[in-house]
This record gives sequence, C-alpha cells and structure tokens, in this order.
Amino acid sequence: MNERITRHVPKSTALILAGAVAKGAFEAGVLGALADHAAEVPIRRIIGTSSGALNGALYALGVRAGEEVKAARALATLWEQSGSWHNALKLDLREIIERKGLGTAARIRSLLYEAAKGLRGSAGRPIDLQLVLTRLDGDRGSIGVEAATTYEHVARFRDAEFDSEGHRARIFETALGSAAFPGMFAPVDVRGIGLCIDGGAVNNTPIKLALGDGTVERVIVVTAQPLLAQEQSQGLSGLDLVSHFAQILVNERLYRDLRDAESVNRHLAELEALVRDGVSPEVIQKVKAIFGWKPLELVQIRPPDALPGSAFRAFSNGSLRREYILAGREAAEIAIRTALSTDAR
Repeated sequence: MNERITRHVPKSTALILAGAVAKGAFEAGVLGALADHAAEVPIRRIIGTSSGALNGALYALGVRAGEEVKAARALATLWEQSGSWHNALKLDLREIIERKGLGTAARIRSLLYEAAKGLRGSAGRPIDLQLVLTRLDGDRGSIGVEAATTYEHVARFRDAEFDSEGHRARIFETALGSAAFPGMFAPVDVRGIGLCIDGGAVNNTPIKLALGDGTVERVIVVTAQPLLAQEQSQGLSGLDLVSHFAQILVNERLYRDLRDAESVNRHLAELEALVRDGVSPEVIQKVKAIFGWKPLELVQIRPPDALPGSAFRAFSNGSLRREYILAGREAAEIAIRTALSTDAR
C-alpha cells in the first residue's frame, strides 16, 4: 500500500490479538501492516491471549521503543523461520511422565529474548499491555454480593515497565503462561500469579478489556478465523480435531462480543434519534451513563476465507506459515485503508 491517507487527529486505538496456535503467524502479517501506519493508527493498548499474547508482548516493546516496524519484522522472521515443532516445544520426559504436557516453552522464551534484543529505542511512547491467562487455582471474584471463583486472570504492564530487563522477563514469562496450550505445554508457573495455562480457555477475544478507561476510540480485533466457518468437522481426528475445538473457542466468544458491541451501537443510534423527536439531550446522556454505553468503532481483521491447513499442522510447514503472514498483511492493508478513508470524510 503505497499511498497514505493522512488525518489531523489520529484515533487512539486498542488492539486485540486472539489466540490461534500456529496460525498466530497471521497476526505477524497484520502487525507488519499496522507498523507501517503507526503514525496514522497509534496503538495505545494491546490485549493478547495465547499466541496473541506472544505477538502482543513483543510488539508492545516495539511500540514503547518507537520501533514498531523492527518489532513486526522480528515477529515475521520468528514465525517463518523458527515457528516449527522443534523450536516451539522442548520435549520434557518428566512432564510427559507426569502427564502435564509434551514439554515446556523454554525454546520460545529464548526466541523472544533474541527477537527483543534489537528493540532498544528510547522513544518512551505510552503503551498498555494486558495478557489473559487461565489461572489453575482460580481467582476470587464475586457475583453480586456473593464470593465466587473465576479462572480468568489479566496481567497488566504499562509504560516504564517495559524499560528494564527485570520487567521484560516478567512480561515474557506471563506471555508464555498465556500461550501454554493444555496437553502440548506443561502449565507455566508465572511469578506472583501461579500455575497458568492458555488464556484462550477463558477468554480468547477480550473486547471489554480494550475499552478500559474510555480513552480508546477504535478497537481493532485480529483473528485468523474468517467470518463464515468453512471447515467440515466430519472425519476430523487427532490434532485436527483439537485444532477445530480451539477454533470454536476463538470464534464463539468473539461472535458474542461483537454482537453485544453491535447492539450497543444500535441502541445509541436509537437514543440519538429520540433527540430529534424532542427528548432532552440531558436525559439521553443520563441513560447512556446508567448503562455505560459509549459508541465503539470496531475494525475486524480476518482472512476472507479459511486459512489452509490446521492450527497445529503449520508447525511442520514453513511455507504455510509464510502464507499466513502474507494473508495477514493483505487483510490488514484492506482494513486499514477502509478505516482511514472513513476517518477522512
């Protein structure tokens, strides 16, 4: 995309990176396109789950350093050249014997550290990173006035926490915990949180986290799932069946969250119509405040059709991962052009 569409006041944007196992390579392509438009689409909040947490952690470092392009290139290289079974999984006989998983994510940790070495810029840009984990011991929550257990845990890192080696280590450790797919990786003992597995088990596309304090004007949701499922479940078995199950987890929560957001925007439009019918704007504002409604611009970046292969088989096929990266960049370029064109009107 050679031509650029300029805006005087870029919208503050939150980015949601869903989990997709090896199809997380699609997100690397999306981030490459977003990095090329960092000035026009400033990312101020990143929420990542599973493989999206790995991508989000490294890209957040790039945002903080003012080196988004370098971070996106490092991610693309990591996925294409190192996203194999050998590099993703370190087999561990003890974990296998104890039936906790096939191995650990120690090799992924090393790859992240290596990729992050070049991100040493001193731009000091604001960034808010939130990583979703499934905490095996659960967290104390509440339903009304009653205490209740929730297994969703959100770890948050902001601004200066990206600047020291100690904090970087904790960010990567947390991202690994969020990406610990059950059965494949042993649970990760995240310091200060406890044993954790894949955050996609509890919330793979946490749109509500993106809204935060109300400063975000646009939410970009990235998922490797097309709008309409095209994969047939008949005859699936083994890793392909597990992959299909993971895709269901991704798509179903996203479907409901997007429908909820669509409903809020529709209700807001109906309220604005009441002003034209003579209802006081002050009354409308009170109604909005009561329900916590705020207009939300949602941008979805998805492949138009199902990506070839399964979320696991791509670990053994570098050409598939390369195809995912290219598909991500292409989908993102179209979505970014559309969003910026709308802004310019």
